[in-house]
Amino acid sequence: MMSACDGLLSCPDCRADLASPERCVACGREFEQEDERPNLMPSSGGSVSFEWPVRAFNPATIPDVEILRFPPEHGQPREGIYHLDRAHEACLKELPAGSTVLEIGCGGGQMRKWMDERGIRYIGVDVAVDRVHDWLRTHGGPDILCDAHVLPFRDESFDAVYASAVWEHLAFPQLAAKEAARVLKPGGVCLGSASFLEPWHDASYYHMTPYGVFMTLSLAGFRAIQIWPETKWPGFRAMLEMGNKATRAVRGLSWLIYGWYLAPKAAQAWLRNRRKPDEQALLHPIAEMAGAIAWIARKSDSRLTEPAKTPD
Repeated sequence: MMSACDGLLSCPDCRADLASPERCVACGREFEQEDERPNLMPSSGGSVSFEWPVRAFNPATIPDVEILRFPPEHGQPREGIYHLDRAHEACLKELPAGSTVLEIGCGGGQMRKWMDERGIRYIGVDVAVDRVHDWLRTHGGPDILCDAHVLPFRDESFDAVYASAVWEHLAFPQLAAKEAARVLKPGGVCLGSASFLEPWHDASYYHMTPYGVFMTLSLAGFRAIQIWPETKWPGFRAMLEMGNKATRAVRGLSWLIYGWYLAPKAAQAWLRNRRKPDEQALLHPIAEMAGAIAWIARKSDSRLTEPAKTPD
């Protein structure tokens, strides 16, 4: 698996380029193998700083169009790859052959074959190999073990960073977003999703609202292209299904409750517009009860555009 990382690694302690995943020549750090793959976790913590305008603390200063915008197609098809959203898939399909993609929290590495078939250089990382369903482990798992807060990769190494259903499991998502921006090439895309109204699960730290996603991306220097609530995974469904083995029985009930919740909102939208309300018209009520929030963001390319700015 290590051939996929050749020429991209850096020491998580001193940031020097790594010629080998076994030892850093610059600082002398030696790295061990765990589960038959390099363990490039940092040996100690660090510090980070952010700059933001005072008014950024007030969500009323952030235009709705910045925090809620649906892509043309979205959602996770039942027959699709586990956790891969249609909008993220469309974005990844636009990458030319030879592009390099980093998946953070790759789990079983189920995206590897899909990427390989498109000629994309794929690297999957995670903190362990055993935090996934048994059926996912057949895909090969992560290429290396590392910490998303201190990625062991050189600056501007990747064309895209993909991390689906991961950000709620990160102790410092703003720091992880800054690391994602660091390893992305100018103009590279960050694709991800995070829990919102899912019950506490699997050692999650921070569940994000659309505002939380926007600020996390903005603080890292990203420009949010689209942020949207996952309409096929409302909070009602998440609360009833997660941890409940009788999922088929409760799924219908969850959609019934969700329908009761949306019906008066849809009626209000219809009365205002005199037409069938679409997703854009129902953005706020859908977002208020979403189980998860997804996004597509882009790292600014200083050669072409102005740097991303947080609202004044």
